[in-house]
Amino acid sequence: MSSHLSPVSQPDHVHSAPISTYPNIHHSALALLLPLRRRLGRIFRTMSTPLSPPSRGPSPAPLYSKTPARIACVQFDPKLGRVRENAAKVEDLTRELQPGSIDLMVLPEMCLSGYMFSSATAILPYLEPQRIGPTSLLARSLARRLHCHVIAGYPEALPSAPQPSSSSRPSTPLISERNAGPHEMKDLEGEGEGVGWNSAVVVGPSGEVIGNYRKSFRFETDKTWAREGDGFVHFDLPEPLGRVAVGICMDMNPKDFIAPWDAFELSNYCRDNAVDTLVVPMNWLSPPAEPPNEAPEEDPEAPSESNLNYWAARLQPLHDPTPSYTSQSPEEADPSAGKEVIFVACNRVGTEEGTKFVGTSCVMTVSCQPSRIELVECCNISEERVLVATVSS
Repeated sequence: MSSHLSPVSQPDHVHSAPISTYPNIHHSALALLLPLRRRLGRIFRTMSTPLSPPSRGPSPAPLYSKTPARIACVQFDPKLGRVRENAAKVEDLTRELQPGSIDLMVLPEMCLSGYMFSSATAILPYLEPQRIGPTSLLARSLARRLHCHVIAGYPEALPSAPQPSSSSRPSTPLISERNAGPHEMKDLEGEGEGVGWNSAVVVGPSGEVIGNYRKSFRFETDKTWAREGDGFVHFDLPEPLGRVAVGICMDMNPKDFIAPWDAFELSNYCRDNAVDTLVVPMNWLSPPAEPPNEAPEEDPEAPSESNLNYWAARLQPLHDPTPSYTSQSPEEADPSAGKEVIFVACNRVGTEEGTKFVGTSCVMTVSCQPSRIELVECCNISEERVLVATVSS
């Protein structure tokens, strides 16, 4: 599938970097990201060097789409607990995007609150109600201004939870475990059940809230405060986006890192439900080194190849030949081509509470016939910018 820059005029922080900027990442074919060598209890597809891209012409746009899909990812460094400051940063980064220039904007997981909260008491002042919390209001404002869909991650409050007003929202938590009494702690921590959800809001171009997704698989940080979601969901949106599934970060992994690697929970959900676009807001960490090795120094001006490879591996059910995974409109489809899916990963950068995040926000297209993944655009591991990718015929 071909790619090109968005036709809008873009400032320095709103642009698409040519993949040729990254010489170690080939721009087409499954071989650009696979083979890979990942250890989560097993070793997969061991090869010393990537295969050469096959010789072929441009592939068609996804079969559900009659127009190009224009997708923006806002990669930035949110500061823990600084909700207003983070919202202002997003507004600043996106200010020169023009109305009608994109179809979908994606913001990272917990994009305004930050992520590394150590307990339920620490995150309590930053939990947001659906529709009227700071993240939803920002997403609705962006959607109305740009006439696009917006998906943004936020920490969702329980329906019955009291909410601090935006004018009194603290820059640091009001209550700590040290000064909370036993009754207060019991209320704050929901008797061990969690005080909210790690969620993502889906907003339509007129600013209406279309849906809400709650993270299914919790990372260790989530387990200090968040309840488990009810399972994967999808939303049927107008073309060129089509059927959109939403996952959040850890949802890309085997559940609890215990489930079998080849359970491929999120990817199998997408395959089984004929999803056209998979959107994953993230706070994805820089991977630790395997003992006794030290983590290699990464080039801040390049993307994380290991994470691109890992995400590609987790999409295996969508790019391995699967005869049952075909277009919903077979009369319009090329019988020699398989269904293509757009994958969008929107990650953050920076370091928070000693934890480094790896950036590398990207847009990929995935096909099963022929089996391939194409990297359309991606950010590097350190930059704050709006990636704009156009997936077109």
